[in-house]
Amino acid sequence: MAKQKKSKIDPRVQLVQLYKSYVTTHGELPKSIKDLIKFGEMDFKDFKSNFKSLEELEIALVLWYFKQSDDLLSADKEANEWDQKDKHTAFLYLLIEQASQDDVFLSEFVHAKKNSPSFMRQFAMTLNAQQFEALSHEGKTTEVFERIGLNPKKSALTNHAMSVLWFYTNDRSEDKQDTDAFIEKTSDLLFRLTDTSTLTSIFDLGKFMITRKNTAFSWN
Repeated sequence: MAKQKKSKIDPRVQLVQLYKSYVTTHGELPKSIKDLIKFGEMDFKDFKSNFKSLEELEIALVLWYFKQSDDLLSADKEANEWDQKDKHTAFLYLLIEQASQDDVFLSEFVHAKKNSPSFMRQFAMTLNAQQFEALSHEGKTTEVFERIGLNPKKSALTNHAMSVLWFYTNDRSEDKQDTDAFIEKTSDLLFRLTDTSTLTSIFDLGKFMITRKNTAFSWN
């Protein structure tokens, strides 16, 4: 009998899919690693060899939407010629397109996690630590920000993307029209705002996050 070819799928992606299957099957989030591995009939060591905790898997799960969107935009040769605002806006629409494939799951997930300070804080820190092309910015900064390694505009773009995804999961308008309006209006406001000196007073949170030890998960 011919040998079966080994799967080339990233085991972390398989765990992400397993987590989604658990939620759609049980109608709630797993409360522990034990719940998840029992559902997936897998060994604890297989889980721990990929993620340090259940929360890290949950962060990686949401981060996967961002990575897929960034990969799609980076592969678009025409997008390389766009200005930063158009590129950022396109990234946001791609992000929503990826998320729309998991509408039911994501709605349940965000509803359960939105009141978790630990998850929200760690996810924000992890997202800000990523090197996504669509969220990068090499523009002007100040001496204060340079000393702590913070790029204010990158932080603005990153946190804006996160707010769009969260807004989308709560949008009950027809055909998600409110999300489209939110993307267009807030993107315009963001790029106007980040070209002014007001920026310095906005990123105390970013300063706090960047000065903490970074042990963030990354799909790279």
